[in-house]
Parts: sequence; structure tokens; C-alpha cells
Amino acid sequence: MNRLMLPVMGTLLLCAQSFCALAADSTSTSATTNSHEQLREQMEAKRDQLSGVANVSKSTGTNQASVQDAPVQTDDAPSQEQQQ
Repeated sequence: MNRLMLPVMGTLLLCAQSFCALAADSTSTSATTNSHEQLREQMEAKRDQLSGVANVSKSTGTNQASVQDAPVQTDDAPSQEQQQ
């Protein structure tokens, strides 16, 4: 009798775990999603404050173009032989 019930109970427990996971996913609502998002934003703001990232000023990016547009100076490059 035990040998017959072992596969049945194993299958039942395996399916029960999957059912619980699916049931938990289907009951989530947008209200809990909003609360999770608000909680995440609060945690990120607190982390930024504690790490000092909130105190760093954000650059506008105006000086980056002048560095990128500057020509490459090759005056100190070694001379290369012409291959024929």
C-alpha cells in the first residue's frame, strides 16, 4: 500500500507547490505594486542620502563636447615606415 501511495503523494506535493506559486502571482493587485514602487523609491533615496550621492551636483554636459571635438595630437608618435 505504501509503495502505491508514494508516487501519488509525491506528485500531489509537487503540484501543490506549483499551484501555490501561481495563486500568489494571480492575487497581486496594482495597489500592492504601487506600494512596492514607493517603498523602492524611498529606499533608493535613503541609500543615496547615506552614500553621499544626493550631495553630488549633476553636470550639464557642456564641457564634454569640447574634449571630444579636440583633434588628436600625433606630434610625439614614432615615425612609421612605408610598406611596399
